[in-house]
Amino acid sequence: MNGLLVNLVLTLAWVMVTGVFTFLNIVIGLLLGYGVLAITQQVTGRPGYARKLMQTVSLIAFFIYELTVANIRLSLDVIRPNARIRPAIVAVPLSARTDLEITALANLITLTPGSTSIELSDDRRTLYVHLVNIGDASLEDVRNEIKRGFERRLLDVMR
Repeated sequence: MNGLLVNLVLTLAWVMVTGVFTFLNIVIGLLLGYGVLAITQQVTGRPGYARKLMQTVSLIAFFIYELTVANIRLSLDVIRPNARIRPAIVAVPLSARTDLEITALANLITLTPGSTSIELSDDRRTLYVHLVNIGDASLEDVRNEIKRGFERRLLDVMR
């Protein structure tokens, strides 16, 4: 059974046992269900829902952080007089292989201000990304930032 479904069933059981149907009690039930699943995951030795949920939360938090930082950087680049802007196109070798993984990665990059996924190579092993300003970073630094940031976290969630 899917971990999320089990967690929802445990939450429903919690609400029925306590007899209190409030938002706070539902959140408590979700957290207790998550805890039970995390403990049973360690006992059974099967990785699953608890780990994937934490990886998903990590990806979302990382994306929000990158979105905020990119907005601030791009805003400063636009309003700063005499700004030294270094646009670049970076070839990022992909570890992502499936259509869903590649599409999700390309969309995460494109949703971040100042960067756009522009092309996927014919062999589907390289994604070309246009960046408005790479600043003082080298192309290799930018490439590694994308690989270690978005791609690694995305593949942790999707695999």
